[in-house]
Amino acid sequence: MELLIFGRSVTKSRLHIIIGGLTLLVFILTIARLAVKGTPSTRANTWGIAVCLKSGVFLAYQLLTTHVERFKKWASTKVNMILNIVDTVFWLALFIITIMGSIGAASEASRALGGIIATLAATLLGFGGMLSYISILERRYYKQHSFLPSDIEGK
Repeated sequence: MELLIFGRSVTKSRLHIIIGGLTLLVFILTIARLAVKGTPSTRANTWGIAVCLKSGVFLAYQLLTTHVERFKKWASTKVNMILNIVDTVFWLALFIITIMGSIGAASEASRALGGIIATLAATLLGFGGMLSYISILERRYYKQHSFLPSDIEGK
């Protein structure tokens, strides 16, 4: 397992960039979907905004505690693991709820945007799952060795 964990900080950084970009795209498309006439502002259609904001806050915490020296005292592998797992579950919920909301949409544009949002949510579900797996590996490594490999990679 030690060989698997080394070099994961670059992979995590890339995943954070991808997830951040796709989250922003889902946020914009969700707002655009709500702006289309014929789309009711029900929970199924506004859920995407909440999920994107939550994901943004989780991502900001992880990036700040990893890369900003001032916030490193609040860094925790356990919190990162829990946040990534919760984030993955929320993307799954968004995927399911968006499909349910798209079925009842009155306009074709709303259905199309719902399909795009559902596809992006499924993509984010996959990337979130990978990030969760890496976080679980880091947590196990940290529990065994009391330090992270990224701590010695930079030295």
